[in-house]
Amino acid sequence: MDALRTAFIRFAHRYLIADAAPLSRAERLRSTLAAFVGILIYEAVLYIIPAPPEARRALAPLGASSVILFTLPHSPLAQPWSVAGGLLLPALIGLACGLTVTSPYLAAALAVGLSVGAMGWLRCIHPPGGAMALVMAAHGAQGLDPATGLAAVGWNVLAILIAATAVNNAVPGRRYPLCSPPAPAPGRPEPPPAGIAQPDLAAALEEMDAYLDISEDDLEQVFRRAARHAFHRHVLLTCGDIMSAAPARLSFATELNEAWRTLRHHAADALPVVDRAGRLEGLLSLGDFLRHVEPEDGRRVGDNVRRLLRPTPGPHADKPEVAGQLMLTRAHGLRTVQATDGIAAAADALSASTQAVLPVLDTDGRLAGLISNARLASVLFQHEALDYVRNDRL
Repeated sequence: MDALRTAFIRFAHRYLIADAAPLSRAERLRSTLAAFVGILIYEAVLYIIPAPPEARRALAPLGASSVILFTLPHSPLAQPWSVAGGLLLPALIGLACGLTVTSPYLAAALAVGLSVGAMGWLRCIHPPGGAMALVMAAHGAQGLDPATGLAAVGWNVLAILIAATAVNNAVPGRRYPLCSPPAPAPGRPEPPPAGIAQPDLAAALEEMDAYLDISEDDLEQVFRRAARHAFHRHVLLTCGDIMSAAPARLSFATELNEAWRTLRHHAADALPVVDRAGRLEGLLSLGDFLRHVEPEDGRRVGDNVRRLLRPTPGPHADKPEVAGQLMLTRAHGLRTVQATDGIAAAADALSASTQAVLPVLDTDGRLAGLISNARLASVLFQHEALDYVRNDRL
């Protein structure tokens, strides 16, 4: 009996139960409330629109659409064109089949088949469209008014999209429609994404030639999160293990001429700016200087460099005078890590910023060291080489 039970459980997990990540209780509650409120808004829109009662009735396929819209709002199936095209096109096709094909069975089959082909061709796949095709095929076969039926479909589509937009944008972590990724925060330009990016995912999906119910944006997030977890699992080093000592430290009041000389002396791309207690205040890089020496008013770059580095006599100046006025600070996007953080945190921070180095802080917020891209790459290369040698010996 135990063997039979075990065999049945194995069969069920392999062939019957979807291999999907379980949702948290909070997400299940959010979806439940979103569907409840969304349908209330949908019904309210249908109630107030200026149309005859027959055109304002709720259609059954919209119940299936609501499951997709309020549970999977980031799915390609839930986007506005998928919903509008995936309901209106099958409605037209179903109505045409119902009016022209005498056999109700053949009319239903043609309506659904042609709807699937049209939705795939026009990239507006929406599963409830199959139900809409059947409903409208029966509508046409019964000789009901086509204009009223299509008007009802149009008002239902408009009402459900209004509800989906209102509800999903009020739920934390959701945005609707998912037409494009969020705009980057104002400030420094973001570097090109490291590793697998959207063009790579698009090429892979094209090679697979199969429809996946997940947006490229979400798929990229899944990959990046999985890669980070794998990184944490396989690489146990901390930032404190791989950091290097800062070759020099600057203070807020270090004159720019001295700061430039120190950077050149140590051949450093960036140096930390700390207070008297050693707590990090910012990071000064060569890029911070170069942003203030672009040619202007006919002057050459060299002239602007000398003007920037030359102290201004008197108490007032129309340009930065000390390191603290040029440095990158936390308020402007400076990224740091703790010495106890895993090196995955350093990899994430460096890949998501344009910083030349990453400051490492101790528990009191004092500067403990620096991590550069070259240092991180070297550690990872050594780690992979050791793994290769270890596995080769085994």
